[in-house]
Amino acid sequence: MQTYLAVIGDIIDSKKIKNRGEIQFEMKKIFQDLNQKYSDLIVSKFTLTIGDEFQALLKPARGVWQLLDLLTVRSSAPFRLGLGYGEIRTQIDPEQSLAADGEAFWRARNAIKIVHVQNWNGRCHVLFEGCHAKRDAILNSLILAAETIKTQWTHSQAELFRTLMKEGIYQVDFNQKNIAEKLGLSESALSKRLTNSNIKVYFQLRETLGQFLEDYGKCVK
Repeated sequence: MQTYLAVIGDIIDSKKIKNRGEIQFEMKKIFQDLNQKYSDLIVSKFTLTIGDEFQALLKPARGVWQLLDLLTVRSSAPFRLGLGYGEIRTQIDPEQSLAADGEAFWRARNAIKIVHVQNWNGRCHVLFEGCHAKRDAILNSLILAAETIKTQWTHSQAELFRTLMKEGIYQVDFNQKNIAEKLGLSESALSKRLTNSNIKVYFQLRETLGQFLEDYGKCVK
């Protein structure tokens, strides 16, 4: 059985955005770049669908979380995500996922409906739905913990995270001296900012989520 991770997203309060055309253009540009950068993970490319919604079909691999975080960092508009794990019953078009359907997309659509209502007072706009309720609950708890950390970042802490993402850093251990120089900080100041922001805790949660996602199919057989 071949399984996939369907991603369905929509921009939050898009109707209130005055420059919707610019945001849509920006999203298309981001998708173009990510589709190329993560071609090894993307089964069917990120595509704008109706209005300000988008979707894609991915391999259930640990690199998914870095991809989604890079999407978040590069987008000027906030969005919610429904992630669905399962089979695809239609023919897959690698260029766009508009016609794809099956359990993965059914679950992703249900997940985004739920996160519209239950977003933990704005702390978490991401929800995963698979085929095992108990394991889904664990995975979503890890997502909630990571997203809660992110909502507590100050401007300088969020900028630090964006810098790390741009440098391709997505793990607990990295060369802090190089990052400190890029930000014009002393190593001790950077170390303090990392500690106060819990960015390394965030990376550890993402690493655990990545392993969990890769092993998900093995666990439910």
